[in-house]
Amino acid sequence: MPEYSQIQTYLKCDQKNFKEIILHFSNVLKSLSLESKYFSPELEYEVSDNGFMYVGGDAESQIFDYNEHPFHIRPYVMGWTPKAISELEESWLEVSLLFWTEEIELDYRTGQLKDEIKSLVWSMLSKFSEEFKQTGVYFTNEVTDGIPWEAVVCSKKDEVWAFDAAILPAHLFDVYKDGYEEMFIYTNDNNTLYAARKSVWSIEPWLDDCTINEEQEPATGNVD
Repeated sequence: MPEYSQIQTYLKCDQKNFKEIILHFSNVLKSLSLESKYFSPELEYEVSDNGFMYVGGDAESQIFDYNEHPFHIRPYVMGWTPKAISELEESWLEVSLLFWTEEIELDYRTGQLKDEIKSLVWSMLSKFSEEFKQTGVYFTNEVTDGIPWEAVVCSKKDEVWAFDAAILPAHLFDVYKDGYEEMFIYTNDNNTLYAARKSVWSIEPWLDDCTINEEQEPATGNVD
C-alpha cells in the first residue's frame, strides 16, 4: 500500500441520508473529472460491530493526468458512530480523495509539495469546501490523517492545527482563533478561513488556484 496524503471532510450521516451523500459525492467526483461508478445508489450503508462504517474502502485508484503530470487519486468514504468515538453525538461520514504522497511531494523531510501539483490540490480542496459545508475541509498526510476533525469534535485543542492546509467555515473561527504565524500562512475572507503550512506550500495557494477541466475523461488505474 502506498503512503497517502488526503483531502478530507465530514458529514453527519445515518441510514436515511446515506444514499443522498453518496450521490452528492459521486457528482463532485464527476465535476473533478474523476471516475465515480463505485459510488452508486447500490452502495450499502453498513455499520460493523465496532461502530465503524466501512462503506467506501474498495474504490480503485485512478490515473489523473494534469498538465502532462500523471498521478494516482483514490476516492474514499468511511464513517464513525458514537460507538467508535464516544465523544460523537451522531454518526459522521468522511468523504475524501487520497493521493500517493510520493507522487506529489518534493521533499519528504518537510512535506513540501511539487510546484506543478499545488494549484490542482488547492483547487480540489476548494471544490470540496464549496460542496460540503458542515465541517472544515483538510489536507493531511499519513501521520495527521483525520486528526484535525477528531480534535475539533473531541475538544483536543493542541491537535486542531494538525494539517497541511484547510478551508474552514465561520462556525469554527473560535476553535482556530489562536493561529500559529510561525508555521502557517492564513487569511480570513468572506466568513472563510484559509490556512496553509508554510513548509508545504511556501506561498498562499489561494492566490494560485486553477480551474479543472470538467470535460477531461477520467482514467481508472489499478486497485491498490
